Amino acid sequence: MDGRFVADGEFVEAGSDALITASGRSHGALARKVNAVAADQHDVDLRYDQASVYWWLRGRVPEPPVPEVLAMIFRDLLGRPITLDDLGFTDRGELGLTVAATTGQATETASQLWRHVVQRRTVGSAFVLSAAVGAGFDWHFAPSHPAHGRSEGSRAVSGADVERLHQARAEFVALDRANGGGHAFTWLVDHLDRAVTPLLASRYTADVGRDLFSAVASLTELAGWMAYDQHRAYGQGLAQRFFIQALSLARQSGDRAYAAHILSNLATQALFLDHGAEAARLARAARSGAGRAATPTLAARLAVVEARGWALVGDRREARAAIRRADHAMDRSDPSSDPRWLATFTPAHHAGSVMHALRDLGLYNEAAEYAGVALDLPDANVRTRALHQVLLATVHASCGDLDAACATARQALEVYPYLASARLRARLVDFSRRLPHQDVRCVRDYIEQARELLTTS
Repeated sequence: MDGRFVADGEFVEAGSDALITASGRSHGALARKVNAVAADQHDVDLRYDQASVYWWLRGRVPEPPVPEVLAMIFRDLLGRPITLDDLGFTDRGELGLTVAATTGQATETASQLWRHVVQRRTVGSAFVLSAAVGAGFDWHFAPSHPAHGRSEGSRAVSGADVERLHQARAEFVALDRANGGGHAFTWLVDHLDRAVTPLLASRYTADVGRDLFSAVASLTELAGWMAYDQHRAYGQGLAQRFFIQALSLARQSGDRAYAAHILSNLATQALFLDHGAEAARLARAARSGAGRAATPTLAARLAVVEARGWALVGDRREARAAIRRADHAMDRSDPSSDPRWLATFTPAHHAGSVMHALRDLGLYNEAAEYAGVALDLPDANVRTRALHQVLLATVHASCGDLDAACATARQALEVYPYLASARLRARLVDFSRRLPHQDVRCVRDYIEQARELLTTS
């Protein structure tokens, strides 16, 4: 951000801070000028305010065309050429990879991420392991300052506005479960950009603000799951950014339990990408950070994610210990005492995760014991049932029951064409690779059907 450039034969301090001082404009006035010029010359609807300028001065790079607009504004105000280098902007591709320290930063970064996706711009497609670990560390150890009331804004946010966000989430969850993550992702992000960003920029009391940030975090988390499920299209990097911003927003709500739940999503994503030890440690950090705020259901979820991490790296002792904690917590679970965001973690989801951990440990007979509960799902949970069916099929195959393996996997294969879920496809492909004795008739018939469906849909 700092440096010097030559003007009229003299060295002049450069960087946005020095330019703002020289222009005589306040942060708020500069933000309003940027919004006006962007609307007039680029037909872009921006909602920057003085907080945005604050974060530009601390290294955040605004999205195009804002750097060019700022250069033009300073050129006109100061009467000399201004370049992007003079502004000190360097695009590091880090949008969404850090947990916000303040409410303003949380609002700004999340809104930028939503707008970035709506405008079809790309973000890093790769999962950044250090960013996941860093997000967990920042959330756990950095001082927390939950949202206070906001006195600025053209309208007041009410409890009814927050409840509408919860209703919207329930509708998007239903679409996601029945159709896969690729079905409604863009709709949800458009809703975040168009309907939610204005709420964050409005007036609200401290109590409403905390509820608002919690509801917005839950929508952002869901968008992360959708991107994670359809990773071929969006990349794990985008899903990671949504999870980190959901964690950031949840932190502003002051809800430690919910933030711990979101951190375990990052751990789950690390599992998917074979980072078992890091996933286990993230789950442990979530458990420690949640403390007594965790209900038994949440404690079970955090423990089973940790178990899967240790299982993935072959640490049987740690994995079994985590499974015991998870089962014990699930036995004490009382859904009526759980927050609404935890309703997606049911006994079936718990059983499926334990089955996954036991399979990775090579304990196939024990894994099969969880199958009945894992498949006890409502009809609407099409994708989860299919994922669990493929998991059970791998267990059957490992136990040597090829007929049961192929018959179980075929049930998932038949619904695959109707689900926009790259995650399900990955599991089906993995199952086909795991199948032994491919000269056996049931295996040969299944492989032929799978090849046709997985290559044509």
